[in-house]
Amino acid sequence: MKLQIEVDESRQTEAMEQAFKRLAPSVQIRGFRSGKAPRALIEKQLGHHRLLDEAMEILIPIAYREAVEEQALIPAANPAFELVSHEPLVFTATVPLEPVVELGDVGALRVPRPPVVVKDEDVAAAIEDLRRRYGSVEPVDRPAAKGDLLRGSVRALVAGDPVFSEEEVEFRLTDENLRQLPGLAEALVGMTKNEEKEITVAISADAENPTLAGKTTTYQISVLEVKEEKPAALDDDFAKSVGEGFESLAALRTRIEANVREAQEQANLRAYESEAVDALVEQASLEFPAVLVEHEVNHILEGQAGIDPRDPQAQALYMERLGKSEEEVKESVRAEAEMRLKRTLVLSKFAEAENISVEDADIEAEIDAMAGSAGEQAEAIKALFANPGTRETLRHSVQTRKTIARLVGIASADSEASTATAAAKKPAAKPRRTAPRKAE
Repeated sequence: MKLQIEVDESRQTEAMEQAFKRLAPSVQIRGFRSGKAPRALIEKQLGHHRLLDEAMEILIPIAYREAVEEQALIPAANPAFELVSHEPLVFTATVPLEPVVELGDVGALRVPRPPVVVKDEDVAAAIEDLRRRYGSVEPVDRPAAKGDLLRGSVRALVAGDPVFSEEEVEFRLTDENLRQLPGLAEALVGMTKNEEKEITVAISADAENPTLAGKTTTYQISVLEVKEEKPAALDDDFAKSVGEGFESLAALRTRIEANVREAQEQANLRAYESEAVDALVEQASLEFPAVLVEHEVNHILEGQAGIDPRDPQAQALYMERLGKSEEEVKESVRAEAEMRLKRTLVLSKFAEAENISVEDADIEAEIDAMAGSAGEQAEAIKALFANPGTRETLRHSVQTRKTIARLVGIASADSEASTATAAAKKPAAKPRRTAPRKAE
């Protein structure tokens, strides 16, 4: 909403008097003590417009606040002011209003949830990872190959300026490990101990690393050592050496399959939660001021760059490092910022509609749970959450978790009901007599 506000002449006169009293002590006039010269001399030295500016700094916030209260507005962020005239004082205030969110028919929201299927190759990959961890690593005098461990130094330069530098670092030679440095893995394959190389790579614009995306990058590489991994033998002895020890390879495989299933179920739940929130956003009707999107853009950039968005110098250095203008960088995250804002607004409205709240008892239970699993750090955990700010962050986290859990309960109602119905119709299996099993 755009308000035009005119200030009464008497209030402006009063503000001019306040402005004069503020500024007079800073005026030095020969022959008079500071601020004690005649007003006409002080005003002449200050200038009428300087007094007007000071008076406006006093009046505008007060007049704006009164107008907002008179119109019963709830601003969502600071307004944008524009001066219409000095005398009389007339200005406009563009007020970002509170977002308006209509959720639609939440009770009818349904999102299908795919089942978790543990594939043999997932279990095999987890076992192979264990074999590598319990295997050995030996130096070799041959060219490096995919999967080897290399120790060496790497520098990446764009237009002659270093953007990445690591000295005597050890890394596994796979595309996955080096995907933030496109083309480096291919360059390292075939290099030998004590070999140095410099190559130039044209990196595609859609590369993950924004510092290198679309740039021509020069890699300066020095390989100090090539090592080959020798995985542990896949047998019962290997199983007995893993963790707390397993009686056989079959027992280890069973545990790994259970661990893989648990991890996939957690990943499945996180993905489903995200889909449920997106579905709620999709059916909702939202209106919000653009300034809130700008705030979210700044939060994202602050997280990516680790800089304060209010620090222009730090921002300029970050933009220079990326080789993009401020507007280009902001535009690149605007869609993400808008979606994050929509999700926040819709979840907040949903929590309000469902009367979801977090009591002090919930916070205490959460802290006790964290302290209980922290061992010797239990007291430190409790001391951390004695801080009101940290406690409030925890409260927000618990509120979000409870809100999403409620949403998931609604969105998955049909699939849960059909599963329960199918289970009820299925004949009960006859119980089998089995020997008691020792708990693992």
